[in-house]
Amino acid sequence: MAARIPKGHAVTVRRAGPEDAPAIAAIHVTAWHETYTGLLPDTMISALTVEVRQAWWAQLLSNPPATRGGAAYLAALDGTPVGFGTCNAQRSDVLAAAGFDGEISSLYVLRAAQGRGAGRALMARMATRLLRAEYRAAGLWVLRENASGRRFYEGCGGTLLDGDAGLRVQGRFTEVAYGWRDLAPLTVLAPDPGLGPGAPRPARRTAPPRARARGG
Repeated sequence: MAARIPKGHAVTVRRAGPEDAPAIAAIHVTAWHETYTGLLPDTMISALTVEVRQAWWAQLLSNPPATRGGAAYLAALDGTPVGFGTCNAQRSDVLAAAGFDGEISSLYVLRAAQGRGAGRALMARMATRLLRAEYRAAGLWVLRENASGRRFYEGCGGTLLDGDAGLRVQGRFTEVAYGWRDLAPLTVLAPDPGLGPGAPRPARRTAPPRARARGG
């Protein structure tokens, strides 16, 4: 399904509501096909339909989970929806134990709109949300073979984790973890239209941070 994306660079990001379910579902399915065709089995690609996703998003946005800092955001270019992202408390026990208490749980931007600031604007808004909810850090999982996604996270300052904390096997698929130990730089992440998904950036690697003990 083709999307007509305006040529301008006026990026806006706002909190998503139930009325945005159709737009988010369309972006989700299109971006899923664009990203994972050739990386995932065709049966998995075709199983994700706009009808199924729209019902799922309508339910989620109408009855959001009661998690501290959880939110969904919609990004638009010159008023045309082109991407979305969600953030919440960390759901991975491994990443939570490593000190990444917040999570970027999803981020999708249509290919035709990539490299024009929408993804970075979404990351900044979600980092702000998590920081205001008193999270210290954030982590996420991405398919190991998703090269464009990984370059994007590296360009946003994400650190590729080493060791067991940075690798997760899900059946036939392997995911790697990226983390941000300090959310503050993400909140002021400037749009960088020159940083497209094909812009090479060297990955930074680090050992996972130790979890901080909380006082009783």
